[in-house]
Amino acid sequence: MIGNDYRSTVRAFIPLTSTMEAHSAQLTEKKDNRDHTQMSQVRGHSSSNIEKMTHPLAQPDDSDQLSPYMIDLLGKTRTLAFAEKALQAPRKRLLDKLGIDDTHHRKREIRLFSDHTAISRFYSHAVQPTALTLNGRPFLEQEPTNPYFHGQKIITPDPRIFRGEEMSRTMDLLLCKSRDDSEIAFNKAPVDRLQQYNNAVFLNETRRREKEDLSNKATYFTEMAEFLIQRAKPGDFIVQNALESSSDKNTPHFQFIPDQVPLPIFSRTPPEEDNAKPQMLNWHLPTMCETVDLQQADWREKISRLQAACEQLLNDQHISTTPLFRMMGSDQIKVYLVFKKDCSSAWNMTPEDALLSPGWLEACGVFITHSSKSEAFNNNGAQNYYANHSVSPARIKTFFDGTN
Repeated sequence: MIGNDYRSTVRAFIPLTSTMEAHSAQLTEKKDNRDHTQMSQVRGHSSSNIEKMTHPLAQPDDSDQLSPYMIDLLGKTRTLAFAEKALQAPRKRLLDKLGIDDTHHRKREIRLFSDHTAISRFYSHAVQPTALTLNGRPFLEQEPTNPYFHGQKIITPDPRIFRGEEMSRTMDLLLCKSRDDSEIAFNKAPVDRLQQYNNAVFLNETRRREKEDLSNKATYFTEMAEFLIQRAKPGDFIVQNALESSSDKNTPHFQFIPDQVPLPIFSRTPPEEDNAKPQMLNWHLPTMCETVDLQQADWREKISRLQAACEQLLNDQHISTTPLFRMMGSDQIKVYLVFKKDCSSAWNMTPEDALLSPGWLEACGVFITHSSKSEAFNNNGAQNYYANHSVSPARIKTFFDGTN
């Protein structure tokens, strides 16, 4: 049972049954809509749902000049009402000078405080995000809003790098003292400084998205392995969707699943004594399985060669990779690389088939009940469903040349 967390859509998790076969399964029981705040109800728009999920956005609103980020900080210091008056003061003076009533004031006020309620609920984390360093770069671990499994985490490059003044800005807002209940301020300068800080954050975050490639490409193999080293127990795994199957293509992200979830693909793993070299699994999609020994000094180089081979497959043959790394005993990681069509024009796929491209969960043998992919799987059968997205194992022979 999930606690009083307004972010999560999940009321309870349903354990996955162990089986060798791909199948449909109900993984969660959903909350009633009244028991959680949907992201669509939260002020602000981003090209990345993960960015919006992570923190209040800094883009100012055209109506009241307040960004979700400003509303969040002002709400925490009980200065939201005063800030709204301070920011609207120039407009009010102009309307007064022209003899025009501000007929939208009440509507704007109701909307602002409704938005504040949604923001304060949605960004009240039951479990605070955890900052990490992976491969020398800052990352963030947090709970997704729509997890499949208990304890699931989502890991992304840390988007908060331009928000270092948050604490000092919050403390500064406490200087906005009021005279009893009249909200006539002694000092509005902190609001002006908050607005300047917010605008700088928005500009820097916008420029970062324009300059950096923040698409969800499978180029984080070393980071995924390092996360397992830092955080995982034997049986835990970390996985990244291929770009064409990602619900959020505009933020790199991978999922961490603890507690030995029995994905069907794991049951096809060769016995340990037969798995010293890369092997192709007997699975619906071409899948290579290889063991990386973390006690070997060259494990990073081995991981990097695997990633380079996957990038070459994508660039040269339009074959995408769904990478899944599973922590094993004896300081070993089992690497599963699932290959499929990248849905580019090279494959002449129908738009419907492209939309039904298996994500990491379907690629590993689990289809969420009542989803469009589950319906296609049940109606067409496993063989036909996977055949629409599979590639010839011979086309990925490049994996066996130069990666070991």
